[in-house]
Amino acid sequence: MKWLVLVIAGWVCFACGGAGGGDLGKPVALFPSKADLSGLAAGTAPSAKGAPGMTDVDHWQTQAPDLQQAQYPQETPWDKLALGTAQAHGASTSLSTALRCAAQEAARFYTLNQGMPDDGVREHLLLRCGSTLVGHAFGYVSNDVPDNVPTAQVEAAARPAIEKLLTQALQSSGTLVGLGVARNGGHFVAVVISGAPRAELHDFAPVVTGDRVTLSGTLRGSAEYLFALANQGPYGVARCENDATQRLPAFRLTCPLAAGDPATRIEIATKQAGRVLLEAVAQVEVRRDEHANPQYEAAAYGTNQTVASSAQFRAALFADLNRVRAAAGLRPFALESTQSTTDERLAPYLFQTLRSGDNQQMSTIALGLLAGWDVKGLIRDGGIFCRWVNTSRNPSRWLTQALDTPLGRWVLLEPGMSRIGIGASELQPSGEMAVVTTYAFFESANHQGDEETVLAELDRQRQAHGVAPAHRVTSDSALQKALRHVQDNTASSMGALNDVVQQASFTLQKDVGGYVVETSDVKLMKFDPMLLTASTLDLELGVTHYRAPGAAWGQYVVLFVVVGHGAPTREAKRGGVTQHF
Repeated sequence: MKWLVLVIAGWVCFACGGAGGGDLGKPVALFPSKADLSGLAAGTAPSAKGAPGMTDVDHWQTQAPDLQQAQYPQETPWDKLALGTAQAHGASTSLSTALRCAAQEAARFYTLNQGMPDDGVREHLLLRCGSTLVGHAFGYVSNDVPDNVPTAQVEAAARPAIEKLLTQALQSSGTLVGLGVARNGGHFVAVVISGAPRAELHDFAPVVTGDRVTLSGTLRGSAEYLFALANQGPYGVARCENDATQRLPAFRLTCPLAAGDPATRIEIATKQAGRVLLEAVAQVEVRRDEHANPQYEAAAYGTNQTVASSAQFRAALFADLNRVRAAAGLRPFALESTQSTTDERLAPYLFQTLRSGDNQQMSTIALGLLAGWDVKGLIRDGGIFCRWVNTSRNPSRWLTQALDTPLGRWVLLEPGMSRIGIGASELQPSGEMAVVTTYAFFESANHQGDEETVLAELDRQRQAHGVAPAHRVTSDSALQKALRHVQDNTASSMGALNDVVQQASFTLQKDVGGYVVETSDVKLMKFDPMLLTASTLDLELGVTHYRAPGAAWGQYVVLFVVVGHGAPTREAKRGGVTQHF
């Protein structure tokens, strides 16, 4: 027998948004320059091929997984082969019952459809089986085997190729692996799925009750921020609440569950210090009973039509997305034509870096596109999301896979985002990759809503530290004047705060101190420990925005004026995004 063996790397799509910090008076969100971006796309664009051996289906009904299995089973000779191969590689690698479940379902898919499930179906299988991986690789061994060939003969012939596949998957330290085997209708296939977790969830159970779920875990690596998003209904996404008493790498998140949703997908993302690129580190699906959400719909969004070219793909994706936004009660996107040209020019280079695993080059391209150098207006926030469909140039399939993910909804269905760039690139012979950038803008000088957001988060974190909410004193004309000077670039944020503190100290005849934070997202800013732990806190608070010299985006300035007990000394302390005196 001649066995077909294929190994395909798992490429991870991503979403990003502005959430960075830096020195006062300098750009918070740091991006490659427009010249640097142009230099990345010199010469002939690389051609790209889709992953081979996949088959599209419109629907797939998964079998109910056994979520109670804590130990890798030993039910078949293939289970024993997986266990023996893993044990030979020592304690740094381990087998996963969730990946075995997904691999078994992928093998069943193959025997019924004569091809491997595409990315959307495989992600559905992994989530259904309880996996938390955000990226994976898979390989398979297949052959047409007549039904009258004895099982023992098939096992003996396939075993060397399967053992080699397992050995390759287990080479990296910390890798989780699962093996699934199926034989049906004259077809035999063995599937190995593998991946390295970027976060460990403690005591995770997919079946939940109530309107909230709490996820606790530990990051495998460092990060400055961690946050999570949970799908809500067909279009919505909600932020999960961080437990302020936890310190990374430990985390605890509480996520809302919409009442009518039988299942909810949740993604956890992190941001490194000094960066705006957000990276997914874990994803889970929780459901209200074990049998909920068994069917995957490949084209749940959009018009479900195949197109002939990248230009048609881009136009259809734009139209489909705006139809979805209309159905969700959101304003339609306006297309940024020049930015779309840039996105399109760099899309094949981005795809090439994803395939090669060049994370540094991938980040450079993604950040360069996110910068929006070709976008008019003062950008407040942005997002980037890339995805591909391997075997069908169908924008609806791309959109469905994107909107199945909370991060995809956060980029594509965020109410504040108003403009979009779309770049598409063909994957030979019949697939398509698309990279989408979205942008929100500073459209008003009124930041009352942002002030309320900052104060609410401050009080939430103070409550977690066991102290009373902050008392907000009435804002005076000096603070409002200082905020206008910062926005007009006629005063630095530190200079403006100094003026306010001096005026307040003279007027009130009390100790007065101040803190200033510059950030690109008031929802993800860090508070000085004094603001979180002081037993009482009387403060004045103001928010504005401005564009730092050389910056691609605008950024927020948050001024805190602390009155009386708890006011800091006037000795300047510099570090990170916060300065106070």
